[in-house]
Amino acid sequence: MMSLSLIFISCATNNSQVFTDPLASYDITEADADKFWSLRSDSALAFKALYSYLELAEKDSESVILATKVSRAYYYCAQFLTNDSASKDSLFIKGYEVAQASRMRNPQYYNLLFSTGNEKMAIEGMGIEYVDNLYWGLANYGRWLESKGPLVRLGQRDLVWTTLEHIHDLDSNYYYGAYYRYKGALLARDPELGTDTLSMRIAFETAIDQSPDYLGNYTFMARYYCSLVGDKDLFYRILTQVITASNDKDSPCYPENQHEKKQAELLMIRAEKENWFRL
Repeated sequence: MMSLSLIFISCATNNSQVFTDPLASYDITEADADKFWSLRSDSALAFKALYSYLELAEKDSESVILATKVSRAYYYCAQFLTNDSASKDSLFIKGYEVAQASRMRNPQYYNLLFSTGNEKMAIEGMGIEYVDNLYWGLANYGRWLESKGPLVRLGQRDLVWTTLEHIHDLDSNYYYGAYYRYKGALLARDPELGTDTLSMRIAFETAIDQSPDYLGNYTFMARYYCSLVGDKDLFYRILTQVITASNDKDSPCYPENQHEKKQAELLMIRAEKENWFRL
């Protein structure tokens, strides 16, 4: 695992903010870290949560829950709070690695993996208690793979699809339509299935139907589906819907929705700058 000080300084530098060591004056507890995480709409506290979870996970390397919290915090900081592509890549792969390392400590997973040599079979042997671990590891890995070439993505596609389908088998309603949201994005980037635009649209529309208040479902559809098929009207309609949507501060996804509003604005700017629709 990356040095705590290095990861924290790297994130802070990327975002032009100066942080002091949040653990310098007292021993952090998981309740403290969870409190920071609940306030993650403040970017300083989001990084503080990541730093705290890392510290706790290093002290308790057997905890799958802590490892999963680290993985999720890595994803959040990389996805929403880091601009440099190399730094994003570094955080995403660390988020995947910490989730994978915690699975390796599970005897059933470990034994299946090394007795069969088949990681897909080992993934399919994981129970519902690992759904968070599987998803956040996959979310990080998918974002890391996205910037890689088609040969790299092709080499990992079976494992990625196996993991995604197993998450669906464990909980088809998991995390605000995550299966369908991720499926739509994956179809758009899959080297073999990138032309299946009907399945792509159905996946995104299902995610929206399942969790209409989670704004990431709309921004993902705009980014991956509308840009691919050249549907300019739908692109601007759903992103305008995101920007103008109300956002309940009591909602558990309030911080993510706040960032998705910014993502919607950035997507509109990028579409114009890169002439996605030949405007």
